Amino acid sequence: MKKLAEIFSYAMHPLFLPLYGLFFIFNSNSVFAFIPAVAKNYCYVVTFVCLCLLPVLTLPLFKKLRLIQSYHLSDRKERIYPVIVSVFYAFLGFYLIRQLPYTNIVQQMYLVLIIVLCGFAIVTLRWKMSMHMTAIGAVCGFLLIIGFRYFGDVRTTFMGLLCLAGLLGTCRLYLKKHNPAQVYAGFVFGLSFVFAILY
Repeated sequence: MKKLAEIFSYAMHPLFLPLYGLFFIFNSNSVFAFIPAVAKNYCYVVTFVCLCLLPVLTLPLFKKLRLIQSYHLSDRKERIYPVIVSVFYAFLGFYLIRQLPYTNIVQQMYLVLIIVLCGFAIVTLRWKMSMHMTAIGAVCGFLLIIGFRYFGDVRTTFMGLLCLAGLLGTCRLYLKKHNPAQVYAGFVFGLSFVFAILY
């Protein structure tokens, strides 16, 4: 069970969730399903490079500079540096995405991501909150906005995503990475923050 929980936690890592968010946006029953394939692929590539690859490549530098002890970022204070760098890379991704038409919704996702990351960094200064749950909560909030504002039928996808969020929260608790308050607070923070910004 522990191995399965670890595998699922890695598969649902906060670095990957923007990619999953794009997938949900582009495959929802909304106007965004009609974005040209070239634009979709460009968004996937930029998101992978800016929000997955570059932050991971920065971690060895942080370790060498002794800003972090391990790649697990178990200590609350160690999370600040990767989050700040992720904000910078998100700005870079936003700039690259802006160059292409039909990507307004993706630009919104990037801006919300930047705001959520900044909010998460501020909370992390005082308290350890689940980054996994914050990220999946933000994706849930974004999907809700698509359903409310753009008249997309996202009910099935949203319910599936809620089940994944529940499973992810269970895994984080089972692995003793967080306590229940940190898990629930992370999810509510991500979902409500995104919803409040965009609605």
